[in-house]
Amino acid sequence: MKFIKLTLFLLFFAKTGLCQTTEQLNHLDSYFNKSLNEWQIPGMAIAIVTKDSILFSKGYGFSNIEKGTKVDGNTLFAVASNSKAFTSTAIAKMVEEKKLKWTDKVVDYLPYFKMYNPYVTSNFTIEDLLCHRSGLATFSGDLLWYGTTKSSEEIIASQQYLKPISEFRTTYGYSNIAYLTAGKIIETISGNSWNTYIKNNFLDPLKMDRTLTSTKFLKNTANIATPYYFENGKNHKVDWVNWDNIAPAGALISSVNDFSKWLQLNINTGKLNDTTLFSVNSFNKLTTPHINFTVGKNTENINFRSYGLGWSLQDYQGYKVVSHGGGYDGMISKSFFIPKKEIGVVILTNSINWLPGALTNKILDVLLTNNLDGIDWSANYLKFKTQQDSIQKVKHLKNEELRGQFEPNYLKFENYTGTYKDKMYGTVTVSIKDKKLHFQMDKTPIFYANLNHWNSNIFTFRFPKNLCSLPEGKLWFDMDKNGSISKLHIDVPNPDFDFTEFEFIKQ
Repeated sequence: MKFIKLTLFLLFFAKTGLCQTTEQLNHLDSYFNKSLNEWQIPGMAIAIVTKDSILFSKGYGFSNIEKGTKVDGNTLFAVASNSKAFTSTAIAKMVEEKKLKWTDKVVDYLPYFKMYNPYVTSNFTIEDLLCHRSGLATFSGDLLWYGTTKSSEEIIASQQYLKPISEFRTTYGYSNIAYLTAGKIIETISGNSWNTYIKNNFLDPLKMDRTLTSTKFLKNTANIATPYYFENGKNHKVDWVNWDNIAPAGALISSVNDFSKWLQLNINTGKLNDTTLFSVNSFNKLTTPHINFTVGKNTENINFRSYGLGWSLQDYQGYKVVSHGGGYDGMISKSFFIPKKEIGVVILTNSINWLPGALTNKILDVLLTNNLDGIDWSANYLKFKTQQDSIQKVKHLKNEELRGQFEPNYLKFENYTGTYKDKMYGTVTVSIKDKKLHFQMDKTPIFYANLNHWNSNIFTFRFPKNLCSLPEGKLWFDMDKNGSISKLHIDVPNPDFDFTEFEFIKQ
């Protein structure tokens, strides 16, 4: 039966004018299987669509290893930052409806919005929110929302303490909080929650019936992928983390079959099944470069890379590619479409990995140049990641060899206990539990751990694995001139969260 379905798909695909052959599509299918095994990813789903049809939809591997359930085209994954294009498109609809302007000032809608200086605060526009040119570093402030009990308003107001790394509107710095802010503007104007607005204006018209706007709906839903991360030769289960307080930046949960409808809408520049959800002018605005990246000499056949409004933009083999990635704890995704070819792809996985990026390049090579024997992107990406992992492992081992060698002594645990406060985040509580020094980030219930002495007033820790895939980190204490503990610092080496943005002062 599977062979018959694949054959019918290949015959249909050949009739679309995309000049693909059975050999090429079989090659991609085999390559997906090979790559999944190479990366030891539990499960993955991939769909390929044209402007009016889902040409290919298939699941690979397991949605849940322990239960042995398989992935299919309807299996739900977190699509994370692929949600951003929904938010930017919602803003575009409101511009069409003359409910706001791209150049409107954010502070006029949200009086509690503040940035690092008065000029930036007063001049920050709605368009600025959507193209990551605030002057802040990429992911700056993400610890204000991830897993925290902070409200959306608290998160937005707290970012005033974040320090810029460049001038306003000069460089790219990816910001989830900016998209949260855009979502709050949507709520202010529409009178509905972001979740309701997105459902009413996109999910329902597109019949994206399985797409969820919050993890709170998972308990009443079947066929859900379990998040994992790979460590020490094994996939470890990760619990779903609620992202309601940052929903406009990444809350959507979808399947490849459902998400394909969103790609088709965009391939058709805002129109699907005789229903127009946004205009061609809006599409052009969203997919026009607003902030550019530097491109090297040998960057995968790419001549330009930039960010529009909710979409990443680049060329590949002479074609414009509109895309976005999504990173959730235990899930990585990628979606893209090629306007001139009228074709799109969505890739969803349930582990932390680099494979969607590699498969994007492979799919583009096959679909755009008919090149089956070209670069093995999966193998290349995996080789590089393995090298990086080895470097980090060596660093960790050397770090462990130094444990206790600099200054084996430390103060009595009672000297470290107490409450430490950062003006942006809130408090951390250090206490003694079961004769061990313990700390809790009070606004983030999932961030707690016992402390293991390393040297002097420096300790190591690891957050609970079922709640967080972050690696081992360090926590250290400063002493004042009187020899008393005065401050606390945290650092966890990872590409997503910068713990060093906080300075916790003992209360």
